Amino acid sequence: MFGYLSCSMKRRKAANLITVGISVMLVLLLNLYFGNIRSYQTQLSDLAGNVPIFCQITNLNGTLVNGLFISENTVKALEQSDQIKDLSYMTVLMAGEGDFTDAEYSKHLNLHVVGANRAEAVGDLTNDMIHMDSKDIDSFFSSDNMECIVNENVLKKRGWKIGDQITLKYYYYDPASELHKIEIHPMGEAVEVTITGTMDEIAGKTNAIRTDIVMPAKAAWNLFSKFDLKFFADTVTFHIANPLQLNAFKEEMRNIGLMETSAEAGDSYTGCALITRDAEFIASATDLQRSIALLQSFFPVVCILVLMIGYVVSYLSGNNRRDEFSLLRLQGVKKTKASLIFLVEQMILVLTGNFLGDAVMTLTAPAFTVMLLVNSVILAAYLIGAAAAYGQMSRGSVLYLLSAQQ
Repeated sequence: MFGYLSCSMKRRKAANLITVGISVMLVLLLNLYFGNIRSYQTQLSDLAGNVPIFCQITNLNGTLVNGLFISENTVKALEQSDQIKDLSYMTVLMAGEGDFTDAEYSKHLNLHVVGANRAEAVGDLTNDMIHMDSKDIDSFFSSDNMECIVNENVLKKRGWKIGDQITLKYYYYDPASELHKIEIHPMGEAVEVTITGTMDEIAGKTNAIRTDIVMPAKAAWNLFSKFDLKFFADTVTFHIANPLQLNAFKEEMRNIGLMETSAEAGDSYTGCALITRDAEFIASATDLQRSIALLQSFFPVVCILVLMIGYVVSYLSGNNRRDEFSLLRLQGVKKTKASLIFLVEQMILVLTGNFLGDAVMTLTAPAFTVMLLVNSVILAAYLIGAAAAYGQMSRGSVLYLLSAQQ
């Protein structure tokens, strides 16, 4: 009798160790499985920052990206859009110093002026080329004050200095001009502008002309409004705010009125098409999405395998403990309660294995959400499998269970 009990206890300990060991193994394997899915998802989320999508407005046939007439309605719509970020635009004007007559414009009209909302909008201009406090640079480009930054060579040549108020008469390029015959017209009377900073000479520019004076885009916009003229931008660029919503972005751009380029379209100065450099992002995102989809497709299989493991381990463990189950039944314990006792003991072993597996995984610093998901899957699947195994064992009569031990 004692020999039988001793042998039974040994089998029970061995079964318990197997249950704990299998739980540890499942925790490690499922952490690897779900960890890979999370890694790919993180890479996909980070892709927007690592591979930004650059966009630029062009004419319909895509041959011009500057020297365009981009309507103020288009610029306003882009400013209000949540789908874009880093919007950069500028408008190009001509100016002359003093309040000269229109007949004298050929003599005085010699200053190239740009109205920009960011330094990056002005071709090769960068913040470190502008000589003023960095905070003042941001304030300058976001303001609508009649102030300007002057090229240092122009400043020395004309004897200006920072703080001076200069009188400029502006001329604008006519959007209604015929192709290759752009007309220029006076905006109105001369306007006083304050010099608030200087900038280095720009070797090359987006609009292929030199830049003598830079003013805030909103100040230039106000000039157009003051003289009852429609504002237009010469160049517009930006990035997509969330490349993962690329289809929604493209739909909004179509609603704004921006079309895809067409090689068959004729030459034009109207900025009405959009170039979206998204090929690299789409290729990278597609590869990651395929990897995620492939791994996720195995999720039902993973759950079924864990459930089957829980069933098999619990069934074998139950076979080794039929005598204990029979004794409980002989003492008057109902089938459901007896099965529940065994099930709880089994789940305690599974929890122990999960805890040990989690302790090992903490050495690799896994995400808490991954560990929670792993433990939830194992407990749920194991619980179902074990419940099925012990439920099947409880269906037999006490006499059958006793005879099975002979």
